[in-house]
Amino acid sequence: VSVTTLRFANFFGPQVQTPMTSYFSLPVIPVVLGFDARLQFIHEDDGLEALRRATAGEYPGTFNVAGDGVILVSQAARRAGRPVLPIVSPFAFTVGAVFRRLGLADFSPEQVRFLTYGRGIDTTRMRTGFGFVPQHTTSETFDAFVEAHNLNRLLPPERVENIEDQLLALLTGKDDGRA
Repeated sequence: VSVTTLRFANFFGPQVQTPMTSYFSLPVIPVVLGFDARLQFIHEDDGLEALRRATAGEYPGTFNVAGDGVILVSQAARRAGRPVLPIVSPFAFTVGAVFRRLGLADFSPEQVRFLTYGRGIDTTRMRTGFGFVPQHTTSETFDAFVEAHNLNRLLPPERVENIEDQLLALLTGKDDGRA
């Protein structure tokens, strides 16, 4: 019997909802003061393709699956247009428990450790032994998530359009009924 084990980085993308996507969707991103974790992601489409490949072929062994590159928590927060809230290390687990109890984000002790220290995985065997190359880098994957959820905008696109219509009507003296 041939066994293939895939160890995935965190799934991200336009459609998937995970504890990590919930974390980066918060209005303010809590971070542990003095730490800036390195993160790797796999795009949801690439993850599904890796699973398809593993079931359709014979690839015995264990393979790490992630997009190329890493992104720091601070970089991800900036890309998402979210301010960070530094928390002193001894209080990180307590704050995490409060967020979890309120249903804002999954801050299990493991998640807090992950967001403190991060994780990077070697994907060499994914390319050489499994023959798989993701179509999206970690940065591209995160950016697709941000774009799909309009996270880097202070105002929703509909509100911006409404404001633009009102300004245009004010400047031109014409009211087209949309403002």
